Amino acid sequence: MANMMTKKTEVYRVDTENEATEIVEDYKARAMNEGYTVVKTKVDYKSKKDRKTGEIADEWWMVEVTVSYEI
Repeated sequence: MANMMTKKTEVYRVDTENEATEIVEDYKARAMNEGYTVVKTKVDYKSKKDRKTGEIADEWWMVEVTVSYEI
């Protein structure tokens, strides 16, 4: 019995919203050449606030891309 991957989800943490957009666009641009279809994308903003001051101490974007392979 042969094993074949049918779906894959990759998650990235990036520093800016522009980097997040670039990752999604890169997956879409490479889809035809690499034999997959982008079936889901998700970009979430995350931040870490200082408890005392309420100021944002760190911020990042989580990018999730799910691709489906042709069988």
